[in-house]
Amino acid sequence: MTDEHVGQDKITDKARELAEQAKEKASDLAEKAAPLAEQAKEKASDAAHKAGTVAAQGVGTTAGKLDKATHGKYSGKIKSVSTKLGHLLDRNRSAEK
Repeated sequence: MTDEHVGQDKITDKARELAEQAKEKASDLAEKAAPLAEQAKEKASDAAHKAGTVAAQGVGTTAGKLDKATHGKYSGKIKSVSTKLGHLLDRNRSAEK
């Protein structure tokens, strides 16, 4: 073997060693991350549910204020839109469960 081949073999061996270390670290980190990811998923689901509830309340409040501001002129349209939004929000909250 020439000196060049020996040098390449050493580099290849070192690369294998480093790759194995990286693989082990990645595995360790994945094990630690799994429960944290599950916790984040649960918290996100809770937050989304709360946001949907707040949004539904906001739709109702806004519809009432718009109806009052327009002196009932667009009452039917406002009610129609707010009902559709309410159904959409309810459907999305049901799908989250």
